[in-house]
Amino acid sequence: MRAGKMEWVTPSSTAPRAGNVYLLRGWIGVFSTGIDNLTKEINRQGVRANVFQDDQWRSLARTIGQKYKNQPSEPVILIGHSYGADDVVRIARELKSSNVTVDLLITLDPVTPPDVPGNVKKCVNLFQSNGIADAMPFLRGVALEKEKDATTELINANIRKDRTDLLEPGTDHFNIEKKDRIHGEVIRQVLATCPPRANWIAARGGSRGPYPSANAPLVQPPKPVTASERFNSAGGN
Repeated sequence: MRAGKMEWVTPSSTAPRAGNVYLLRGWIGVFSTGIDNLTKEINRQGVRANVFQDDQWRSLARTIGQKYKNQPSEPVILIGHSYGADDVVRIARELKSSNVTVDLLITLDPVTPPDVPGNVKKCVNLFQSNGIADAMPFLRGVALEKEKDATTELINANIRKDRTDLLEPGTDHFNIEKKDRIHGEVIRQVLATCPPRANWIAARGGSRGPYPSANAPLVQPPKPVTASERFNSAGGN
């Protein structure tokens, strides 16, 4: 599995819809190939998305914190599967100390997750109970809890009980992130959080925000100096 590049982290994008999605595979990436396909699907829907390995979570948290801290930004979305789901919650907790808001956090079958912090606006946890197998962390998904006093909108959806419409035959911990119905629900949540760029601009009074467009120069070129100005600066009369 290919590691992600920290240079992909940016508060802005030039995609058709506003926002940046950061996805984490599960443990060593072996059982989370569906996360790669989900990343491609999100990009095809017009939202900028990039995928990282779960052991990159600390570097990713640090980089997002550095680049987003005290900066206006487009929506931030974190998505992870299995141990990668646990790690996106940890990233959100790290970002809380940098005052970075996570607009949407999506977890697929988290196994040993910490509490969801209050800087997360909305958290959607899609998981499945497995009876006696729930005693083994690497075979299960579990419900999330949020920090005390957190105002996060937390949705725990057990696909075996609460969202049976998302349950496909043969779904288990090792393939839940590959299932079409799960992908469809994830993309629905992402698109609800990442508006079309025209709407994003209109909601800000027609301003594109603090970031230049893709074709705008970062620094305006100097104004050409006329022959008369050169003559005068040289001490001419």
